[in-house]
Amino acid sequence: MSLRVLELHGTDPRRWGEQHGESFKDDIKAIADIRMALTLGRTDLGTKDKVLALARHHLPVLERFDRALYDELCGIARGAGVSPEAIVVANHYTDLRDLTKRDLDRLEGKDHGGCTALFVDDGKRRILGQTWDMHGSAEPYALLIRIPGLPDGTAPTSTNAAGVPRLGSAFVFSITGCLGMTGMTSWGTALTINNLNSLDATVGVVWPAMVRKLLRQPSARAMRQLVDAAPIGSGRHYILADAQDLFGIETSGTKKKLVREGGRAPYFHTNHCVDGEMSGTCRILPGSTTLQRYATMEALIAQGAPATRDAVFDALHVVGLKQNPTNPHDVATCGALVMDLFARDAKACVGLPGPEADALVVEAR
Repeated sequence: MSLRVLELHGTDPRRWGEQHGESFKDDIKAIADIRMALTLGRTDLGTKDKVLALARHHLPVLERFDRALYDELCGIARGAGVSPEAIVVANHYTDLRDLTKRDLDRLEGKDHGGCTALFVDDGKRRILGQTWDMHGSAEPYALLIRIPGLPDGTAPTSTNAAGVPRLGSAFVFSITGCLGMTGMTSWGTALTINNLNSLDATVGVVWPAMVRKLLRQPSARAMRQLVDAAPIGSGRHYILADAQDLFGIETSGTKKKLVREGGRAPYFHTNHCVDGEMSGTCRILPGSTTLQRYATMEALIAQGAPATRDAVFDALHVVGLKQNPTNPHDVATCGALVMDLFARDAKACVGLPGPEADALVVEAR
């Protein structure tokens, strides 16, 4: 299966969302229904109405955090003919499942996500990539989205005297209906994420909106400052990188900690906290492969880290998770994105990465 591409046009985030929703209306409804069912199966919320009520509480948080991304999310809903709350469920599923009926009652006054991220730098190439592991039923909805460069959702890209964009365009790996999950910009900034199952989750910014706002920042250092300041609701590990800087940050619903800064040594992360203090904020769910994948990456790096974009893409096959033919909702590697920050390009695929993948090469422009 080839990775589909959605190219957004114009300068209005509301219209971007409508383009997205109109282009993939049926797929968006389907993935929203799948993620609603999974949320009901993995929380004590009990009913669809309660899930939507909890999702609704995230909308004003997003509107305060970034009006342009709020407008884009609502535009997706309009284009697809679904409610904004349903789009929150489609985007924010891995954080919603960390919340409970008790959280909803408090607000109203009464799966095991995966991903393996890897950074390598041999002085000539600077590569950042990840597998995207989620419920295997999400694979048919994988999508690459191109986003024009805007500073704040209101004005087109400008350039300096040398013709370098002041505000970078971006591409993101995503699924239909979602704002974005990982990606890079024409500046050469990039990020990856790993889900962490938080024990102190709360209502926070819809996390794909966080990814998109991070990709509006002109440097990894500015990205780090945004993570530090943002109202993050649940556990996630971020690798933020550009040509000079690298930051690895573990977060929970109440804490954030820098666990890696700079250096050219390879850096990798799976779905558990590596910091001793942060490990108390998250849990490893029964059946998770995070420790095995981490050990596999340790062994891979010990043998000599892959140094090129294509070599990293092929190497990530060893931590890929195959589809379970008897249960499509089991965790599987639904795609991968490997980015070359110097060349400003990336290799992406649906399903398992590796030499046999039907890969797409995309340039940041």
